[in-house]
Amino acid sequence: MGSDDHALVERMRRVRVMGQSSDLPEWSAQGPVIELAEERCWHLVQGVGVGRLGLSHDDVPEIFPVDYFTAGHSVLFRTSDGSKLRHLLHNASVVFEVDSLNPRDTWSVSMHGVARVKDDDYENRDADDALPAWSPVKTFRYVELQPTSITGRYFEHHVRPARIDENGRIIAS
Repeated sequence: MGSDDHALVERMRRVRVMGQSSDLPEWSAQGPVIELAEERCWHLVQGVGVGRLGLSHDDVPEIFPVDYFTAGHSVLFRTSDGSKLRHLLHNASVVFEVDSLNPRDTWSVSMHGVARVKDDDYENRDADDALPAWSPVKTFRYVELQPTSITGRYFEHHVRPARIDENGRIIAS
Protein backbone atom coordinates (compact mmCIF):
# COMPACT_ATOMS: atom_id res chain seq x y z
CA MET A 1 0.00 0.00 0.00
CA GLY A 2 1.10 3.53 -0.73
CA SER A 3 1.23 6.31 1.84
CA ASP A 4 -2.18 7.60 0.66
CA ASP A 5 -3.69 4.13 1.23
CA HIS A 6 -2.16 3.92 4.71
CA ALA A 7 -3.51 7.38 5.55
CA LEU A 8 -7.03 6.41 4.42
CA VAL A 9 -6.97 3.15 6.41
CA GLU A 10 -5.72 4.99 9.51
CA ARG A 11 -8.40 7.68 9.11
CA MET A 12 -11.09 5.01 8.79
CA ARG A 13 -9.84 3.26 11.96
CA ARG A 14 -9.74 6.53 13.89
CA VAL A 15 -13.22 7.63 12.79
CA ARG A 16 -14.80 4.25 13.51
CA VAL A 17 -13.30 4.17 16.99
CA MET A 18 -14.44 7.72 17.81
CA GLY A 19 -17.88 7.44 16.17
CA GLN A 20 -18.40 8.36 12.59
CA SER A 21 -18.78 12.09 12.15
CA SER A 22 -17.85 12.43 8.49
CA ASP A 23 -18.37 10.48 5.28
CA LEU A 24 -15.75 7.83 4.51
CA PRO A 25 -14.71 7.18 0.92
CA GLU A 26 -14.10 3.54 0.00
CA TRP A 27 -13.50 1.65 -3.20
CA SER A 28 -15.14 -1.48 -4.53
CA ALA A 29 -14.85 -3.31 -7.82
CA GLN A 30 -18.10 -1.64 -8.89
CA GLY A 31 -16.79 1.87 -8.27
CA PRO A 32 -16.75 4.47 -5.52
CA VAL A 33 -18.70 3.75 -2.34
CA ILE A 34 -19.03 6.24 0.47
CA GLU A 35 -19.99 5.19 3.97
CA LEU A 36 -22.20 8.08 5.09
CA ALA A 37 -21.93 9.93 8.39
CA GLU A 38 -24.94 9.80 10.70
CA GLU A 39 -25.97 13.42 10.06
CA ARG A 40 -25.81 12.87 6.27
CA CYS A 41 -28.07 9.84 6.69
CA TRP A 42 -30.61 11.95 8.60
CA HIS A 43 -30.39 14.67 5.96
CA LEU A 44 -31.20 12.16 3.22
CA VAL A 45 -34.22 10.62 4.97
CA GLN A 46 -35.61 13.84 6.46
CA GLY A 47 -39.12 14.94 5.67
CA VAL A 48 -41.67 12.59 4.18
CA GLY A 49 -41.01 9.52 2.11
CA VAL A 50 -41.57 5.84 1.57
CA GLY A 51 -39.43 3.29 3.36
CA ARG A 52 -39.44 -0.39 4.26
CA LEU A 53 -40.05 -1.63 7.77
CA GLY A 54 -38.52 -5.00 8.62
CA LEU A 55 -39.72 -6.95 11.61
CA SER A 56 -39.88 -10.49 12.82
CA HIS A 57 -42.74 -12.55 14.20
CA ASP A 58 -42.24 -16.15 15.36
CA ASP A 59 -38.72 -16.03 13.84
CA VAL A 60 -40.15 -15.21 10.39
CA PRO A 61 -38.90 -11.91 8.94
CA GLU A 62 -41.33 -9.64 7.12
CA ILE A 63 -40.97 -6.37 5.22
CA PHE A 64 -43.69 -3.74 4.91
CA PRO A 65 -43.62 -0.56 2.82
CA VAL A 66 -44.62 2.45 4.93
CA ASP A 67 -45.02 6.17 4.40
CA TYR A 68 -42.89 7.90 7.01
CA PHE A 69 -42.29 11.30 8.52
CA THR A 70 -39.14 12.34 10.37
CA ALA A 71 -39.27 14.35 13.56
CA GLY A 72 -35.82 15.19 14.87
CA HIS A 73 -33.94 11.91 15.06
CA SER A 74 -36.94 9.63 15.05
CA VAL A 75 -39.21 8.23 12.36
CA LEU A 76 -43.00 8.20 12.54
CA PHE A 77 -45.34 6.12 10.45
CA ARG A 78 -48.96 5.15 10.77
CA THR A 79 -50.74 1.88 10.37
CA SER A 80 -54.07 0.32 11.22
CA ASP A 81 -54.99 -2.52 13.56
CA GLY A 82 -53.56 -5.38 11.51
CA SER A 83 -50.73 -7.87 11.34
CA LYS A 84 -47.97 -5.23 11.24
CA LEU A 85 -49.19 -3.64 14.46
CA ARG A 86 -49.73 -7.00 16.16
CA HIS A 87 -46.19 -8.07 15.25
CA LEU A 88 -44.75 -4.78 16.56
CA LEU A 89 -46.54 -5.20 19.87
CA HIS A 90 -44.88 -8.62 20.32
CA ASN A 91 -41.41 -7.65 19.12
CA ALA A 92 -40.53 -3.95 19.04
CA SER A 93 -37.03 -4.49 17.55
CA VAL A 94 -37.15 -3.37 13.93
CA VAL A 95 -35.05 -2.37 10.97
CA PHE A 96 -36.03 0.47 8.64
CA GLU A 97 -34.57 1.23 5.22
CA VAL A 98 -34.90 4.15 2.83
CA ASP A 99 -33.11 4.47 -0.48
CA SER A 100 -33.05 6.50 -3.66
CA LEU A 101 -32.07 5.52 -7.17
CA ASN A 102 -31.43 7.93 -10.01
CA PRO A 103 -29.43 7.70 -13.26
CA ARG A 104 -26.17 8.95 -11.71
CA ASP A 105 -26.08 7.46 -8.22
CA THR A 106 -27.85 5.60 -5.44
CA TRP A 107 -27.96 5.98 -1.69
CA SER A 108 -29.32 3.69 0.97
CA VAL A 109 -29.88 4.31 4.69
CA SER A 110 -30.68 1.60 7.25
CA MET A 111 -31.74 2.05 10.86
CA HIS A 112 -32.03 -0.49 13.64
CA GLY A 113 -34.13 0.47 16.60
CA VAL A 114 -37.17 0.10 18.78
CA ALA A 115 -40.72 0.90 17.70
CA ARG A 116 -43.44 2.08 20.05
CA VAL A 117 -47.08 2.96 19.52
CA LYS A 118 -47.83 6.64 20.15
CA ASP A 119 -51.37 7.29 21.31
CA ASP A 120 -51.10 11.06 21.90
CA ASP A 121 -53.08 12.72 19.08
CA TYR A 122 -51.41 16.08 19.71
CA GLU A 123 -47.91 14.60 19.17
CA ASN A 124 -49.09 12.95 15.95
CA ARG A 125 -50.58 16.09 14.39
CA ASP A 126 -47.55 17.01 12.21
CA ALA A 127 -47.22 13.46 10.89
CA ASP A 128 -50.96 13.28 10.25
CA ASP A 129 -50.85 16.47 8.15
CA ALA A 130 -47.79 15.30 6.18
CA LEU A 131 -48.55 11.65 5.45
CA PRO A 132 -50.82 10.69 2.56
CA ALA A 133 -53.91 8.59 3.26
CA TRP A 134 -53.69 5.81 0.67
CA SER A 135 -56.63 3.82 1.89
CA PRO A 136 -59.67 4.67 3.97
CA VAL A 137 -58.96 3.61 7.53
CA LYS A 138 -61.29 4.30 10.40
CA THR A 139 -58.51 4.75 12.94
CA PHE A 140 -54.79 5.18 12.35
CA ARG A 141 -52.25 4.05 14.92
CA TYR A 142 -48.99 5.94 14.99
CA VAL A 143 -45.67 4.23 15.54
CA GLU A 144 -42.39 5.94 16.40
CA LEU A 145 -39.06 4.36 15.58
CA GLN A 146 -36.22 5.39 17.89
CA PRO A 147 -33.03 4.29 16.11
CA THR A 148 -30.23 2.72 18.09
CA SER A 149 -28.01 2.77 14.99
CA ILE A 150 -28.12 4.39 11.57
CA THR A 151 -25.84 3.62 8.63
CA GLY A 152 -25.81 4.64 5.03
CA ARG A 153 -23.94 4.23 1.80
CA TYR A 154 -23.68 6.24 -1.38
CA PHE A 155 -22.83 4.58 -4.71
CA GLU A 156 -21.87 6.09 -8.05
CA HIS A 157 -23.27 4.12 -10.99
CA HIS A 158 -20.31 4.24 -13.31
CA VAL A 159 -17.13 2.32 -12.86
CA ARG A 160 -14.08 4.52 -13.05
CA PRO A 161 -11.19 2.96 -14.91
CA ALA A 162 -8.42 1.64 -12.71
CA ARG A 163 -4.85 2.82 -13.04
CA ILE A 164 -1.73 0.72 -12.87
CA ASP A 165 1.14 2.03 -10.77
CA GLU A 166 4.85 1.74 -11.58
CA ASN A 167 4.98 -1.71 -9.88
CA GLY A 168 2.13 -3.10 -12.01
CA ARG A 169 -0.45 -2.93 -9.18
CA ILE A 170 -3.99 -1.83 -9.91
CA ILE A 171 -5.00 1.28 -8.02
CA ALA A 172 -8.33 3.09 -7.79
CA SER A 173 -8.58 6.33 -9.73
